[in-house]
Amino acid sequence: MNPAEKGWLREYIRYRSPFPIDLDQYHIKDQDSLLYKIVQPTGLIYGHPIHAPGIRHPKEQRWNSLGKMKIVLLESFLHSASLKENNLPVSDKDWQDFYLETSQSIGDFYSVLDPQKDKKKFFFFNRSKKDEFLLAEQILHKRLFLKSRWDHFWASLFQNSLLFLDTYYFGEWRAGKFHNMKWHKDAMKMLLLKVIASAAHANQIIEREEKNMFFTFLSSSNLSKSQSKLAKEAFRDGITLDQIDLRQADTWLLKKYILELAILMIWADKVVSVEERAFLSTLAKRLGFSEEELDISLIAIESFVIENWKEVYFLQSKHSYQVISQTIMQRISFVLKKHKDSIAQEIKESKELWYLFEKSKTEVLSDEEKEKMRIQLIDILKSIPAFVIIALPGSFLTLPLLLKVLPKSSFPSGFQD
Repeated sequence: MNPAEKGWLREYIRYRSPFPIDLDQYHIKDQDSLLYKIVQPTGLIYGHPIHAPGIRHPKEQRWNSLGKMKIVLLESFLHSASLKENNLPVSDKDWQDFYLETSQSIGDFYSVLDPQKDKKKFFFFNRSKKDEFLLAEQILHKRLFLKSRWDHFWASLFQNSLLFLDTYYFGEWRAGKFHNMKWHKDAMKMLLLKVIASAAHANQIIEREEKNMFFTFLSSSNLSKSQSKLAKEAFRDGITLDQIDLRQADTWLLKKYILELAILMIWADKVVSVEERAFLSTLAKRLGFSEEELDISLIAIESFVIENWKEVYFLQSKHSYQVISQTIMQRISFVLKKHKDSIAQEIKESKELWYLFEKSKTEVLSDEEKEKMRIQLIDILKSIPAFVIIALPGSFLTLPLLLKVLPKSSFPSGFQD
């Protein structure tokens, strides 16, 4: 199976059918938080899809970047749809039917989301099941923007990041909501452009890269002439957060998306300045997020970059691994200090971990024991409410680093010595 070849979708569904989507493994009841938990590690929110949620196909390493991105988008659609099912399938046959029907519905979804787009070519009446699979394949291919040149980075980031909105709306559409999805999505794109324009004015200096970034976003948004004119005026004249009506982002997930895209725009361009941090703090507050939740979003983005350092090559010229490592360590340490009592309690309740701490005071632990300690400490970190919904960079969190960022009061007396 190769996503670059015609007929790949049916083959992939055939492979996927024996593997159910396990939503219980995430231990999250809220659907918005759960969809974020599932999709955030994929990179789709950040415009750089890398890893699909769920299973990994054995031939994945042979696929090109575009092929992998197709699977990320498809799997995100399947997971989003599964969240809206009152009763999930049980048998392999039921799961196969669900995957087939969900994949076939992608064409109908986009005919509602973009009623004029490729209407004559794709959206015709009395389509056969074979046509629906072909249509879904063509749509998944056309929706993705593969960055082939450096100057296309911002275009690819914005267009691919907007696919996260498609994932969100797909689930809502499956649940019978958002009957005027095109209007709602266009309003969200307009809101994003205003927030980006406001972020560009945060330090009172409009740099050439910020200007190019904004107008690349604008051209990628496919808004109407009147909407584009309003967006240009907002960027030219300057717009403050007080002048932006954020009510269009009316769910937790849409608010989270706006915040993290604003963070990415500022963070990817340069180190966050004092003025820009103040801007992000104000934006977070307006969206109903605390300072800790803002830090969690920053950690989420930095964790994604650290965990996928080889794949996110476009950011390597902007930030060194060492700079990001130090930054994320400081942020994680800051959050952990606020939860030091609960961390200490979790460590005490883990008999094996406590035993290893005590043993290490008098003996040198084996590599196996050190790895057990590392895994258990990461599990404790994941139990903290602030870290439940984000994917921490497991390979980055070595034992020495964990012992450095965890509050000293969490350990048995004498352990630090």
